[in-house]
Amino acid sequence: MGDAFLKFLGTAGARVVVFKQLRASGGLWLELNGTRIHIDPGPGALVRALSSRPKLDPEKLDALLLTHRHLDHSADINVMIEAMTEGGRRKGGLLFAPADALDEDPVVLNYVRGYLGKVEVLEEGKSYRVGGITFSTPLR
Repeated sequence: MGDAFLKFLGTAGARVVVFKQLRASGGLWLELNGTRIHIDPGPGALVRALSSRPKLDPEKLDALLLTHRHLDHSADINVMIEAMTEGGRRKGGLLFAPADALDEDPVVLNYVRGYLGKVEVLEEGKSYRVGGITFSTPLR
């Protein structure tokens, strides 16, 4: 796929648009510098990745990134962790997520967190690195 690849698996936002699937809501698949990250795997993310042309293989992901806990951004996070780690048989990969996606009333289930190589809590104004990609979170 070359050195840089970005696939929009869905751009739907707002409850009505997402839950009626007026537009797909699977988030973004980014490949850059040999690193693969799925950003905001909302409803249908796994199905959209597997049916994409070219087909996107979740087992090849290096990381998942949640920008926030709203379901239009996080509904498929657990199934994507399962797919990325072959149902926990191949521990690895990174998850970047805000604290409220992990703490009380989490959107990321506790049992799938153990499948990951690392869970990184996003903080304001901090930089993060995964493979060949560095990204920063904004200041509020």
